[in-house]
Amino acid sequence: MQRVAGERLLVTRRMIFMLVAVVGLVGVFLVGVQGQAQALAPRPPDATLKQDNRALQDGHLISCCWIDRCVDGVSRYPSAVLVEPGTRLYIRLSENRRPKQFSLSTSQTPDGRSRRIDTTLRRVVRDGKTVAWDAYFRLERPDRHYYLDAFGVWRDDGGRERGDAYWQFHAKTGA
Repeated sequence: MQRVAGERLLVTRRMIFMLVAVVGLVGVFLVGVQGQAQALAPRPPDATLKQDNRALQDGHLISCCWIDRCVDGVSRYPSAVLVEPGTRLYIRLSENRRPKQFSLSTSQTPDGRSRRIDTTLRRVVRDGKTVAWDAYFRLERPDRHYYLDAFGVWRDDGGRERGDAYWQFHAKTGA
């Protein structure tokens, strides 16, 4: 009788151990999947100037600090792309996390005084998942060069800054 009770106790302990192990593995898996969805990409996002669904210009990444590495380059605006004044444009940021901060400024010359342009951020969703963010804006004045400076900051789950990037674009409005 004692032998049967001892075997039952041993089987019960093994079952509890297996249950705890399975629950632990499921927990690790779920945390890992959540972490992958929330983690920053391994490099700064691409930034593309767009109108409707048409890419107008790839942003020139000038400077960034991303996760554990900083890189600075030389200011180099691309050749201007022609757009109609008042047209709704946007910059697509190819990062699934919303930037904690995003700013867009413009000047009439590459080394001129800049002024801030109001932007509206909207998520880009595919198959129910956020895959990028679009910063919408307008360039109102006709027959003008717009040297655009875009800057974004991303934070991790703990609220620490883990990435920032600075891109340059160049657009010219028609008459």
